[in-house]
Amino acid sequence: MRITIPTVILSLVAATSVYAAPAAPAHLDKRGWVMDQLKPVFEKALKTLECGACVTALVAAKDIAYLNRNWVLDAINGMCGDFKLMPKDVCSGLVYSQGPVLIEAVMQANLLSGDGKQICFQVLGACPPTGISSGTIPFPKVKPLNAVAPTHSGNLVDVLHLSDWHVDNEYVVGSEGDCNRPLCCRKYSDSPLTPKRKASSWGDYKCDAPIKLGADLLKYVPSVANVNFSILTGDVPPHDVWLQNKKTVVVAEEVAYSELKKGLSAKVYPAIGNHEAGPTNLFPTKATGGDIQWLYDSLADDWSRWLPADAVNSVKNYGAYTASPAPGLRIISLNNNFCYTLNFYLYGKTKDYDPNGELKWLVAQLQAAEDAGERAWIIGHVSPSQTDCIQNWSALYYQIVQRYSPHVIAEQFFGHSHYDEFALFYGAGAKTAANAISTAWVGPSVTPYTNLNPGFRVYKVDSKSWNVFDSLTYVADMNKAAEWDATGATPNWHLEYSARTAYGAYVPINATQPLSASWWHDVTTAFEKTPAAFDKYWTYRQKSSGLQAACAAGSACQKEMICDLRAGKSSDACSGISFSLKRDDENGEEALDPSGMHSLYKRAEPKPWNVKNCGLSSSL
Repeated sequence: MRITIPTVILSLVAATSVYAAPAAPAHLDKRGWVMDQLKPVFEKALKTLECGACVTALVAAKDIAYLNRNWVLDAINGMCGDFKLMPKDVCSGLVYSQGPVLIEAVMQANLLSGDGKQICFQVLGACPPTGISSGTIPFPKVKPLNAVAPTHSGNLVDVLHLSDWHVDNEYVVGSEGDCNRPLCCRKYSDSPLTPKRKASSWGDYKCDAPIKLGADLLKYVPSVANVNFSILTGDVPPHDVWLQNKKTVVVAEEVAYSELKKGLSAKVYPAIGNHEAGPTNLFPTKATGGDIQWLYDSLADDWSRWLPADAVNSVKNYGAYTASPAPGLRIISLNNNFCYTLNFYLYGKTKDYDPNGELKWLVAQLQAAEDAGERAWIIGHVSPSQTDCIQNWSALYYQIVQRYSPHVIAEQFFGHSHYDEFALFYGAGAKTAANAISTAWVGPSVTPYTNLNPGFRVYKVDSKSWNVFDSLTYVADMNKAAEWDATGATPNWHLEYSARTAYGAYVPINATQPLSASWWHDVTTAFEKTPAAFDKYWTYRQKSSGLQAACAAGSACQKEMICDLRAGKSSDACSGISFSLKRDDENGEEALDPSGMHSLYKRAEPKPWNVKNCGLSSSL
């Protein structure tokens, strides 16, 4: 790859005197001039999506940041406004909250020795994959020769899975439901007096969940499940990403967890999501420095409603914990924001493959479970199968699953995508049914954001093996929200489907067997061979909203989706990271966001079947 650096940038490099920060030459005193030189460099990187242009932009930003970091931020913010990428308050809110951390990481990174390509690939998809360099993870003991899953008791209990609630305690009934910001159904300074689409009291497809919706969901759950315990796989605060700070997320979390305590009598085992931080996504490590202790302390207090004292103390230290909801089962709640591609703290030290030692801690918990003859559930927010998880971290996690499956790890549960999905893990060798060893269940979101029906899952779980025997997804039809208001009705929560019934029609399964990874692999084979089977999956993936793009049998979309279902690690995923720049005034249409990264630009959706709903925002 050839890096072409504009002459003006070279002159600025020379002015820094080998990255010292002397007083700038007289002609550099005018920050406007400097910003004018930066803007075309940034614009070229975003418009061409060429690897060299992206790395050049990072180098330019780093060099000028040595003179004045604010000049870089001002240039990006000015470009956002000049190009009409989003409203000015959203531009400035995102740039000045996210930007300083990214600039600090870029200044620490060795951009011309691989770090630049890594950042451009993982964040923007502008460079080719840089390859897995994280090596192998050490284990305290070798895997036992008799590593098989235990037998089942035949006694099934109900476990509730909630994910991506995104409670909006500033939701305003009757406000604009189709606005020009990442999150609608709120009153903004420029909100129209007469909305073109009034927000119902129950929610909207472009809005997060009003408190009322979540409370009604919790009221409905006991009518369909005798909940033994619940898991919540992250993301409680709303998508007001340009406004989020310590105060706003703490308030949102207190509201949500209070509602959970009121609505559920059983214990809840939560995990931390990327939206829990304020600003969004930014989780510093011990190596990077930065303040996140306030969040861990706040969550420890919120979660103390359900967790034992030792787990509460662990949350304060790691944002992670382990707890036992029943004899023989250990829940391990990960803080896997340390693999999240939009956690900009991670890019200053790209060779730190296990930030904060989270994976080392996970191995210790699984080894303890193996030694004690326990089963383990791993819960977290970002699935390591998703392209939003940094590939090196994901590859190490995959090794851990291979080491401790199927005898210790019974199941894995994640969220983040807002879709109803799953991902498969395999032993060494080919991806076959016989070699499939573990399933990651990706839970549907409570929030309808974006263009999805609100939903939740109930698992039928064996109380000895702790394997899932059925997965029941419940939804409400958000397109009827106005009707509910008009008639005084409540949401029509109903069973969307049973996985065992829906897919068992194509892959029959004995009543005494769980929905194993091997069975799910055979289901993906049915998706390939039987269009009706895949059509069902595609409908259920969007929670039957009917608002997602088509994905026809035999299409590139179908092949990509099936590939992703068999990709337990992000480097195996076929969906990739891709985008294109699109200005707000082009075609008079809004652009959908495939990578959840709207902080600097607005881009068209090259693969409309795989819109991402979580990150810095979804759509503008």
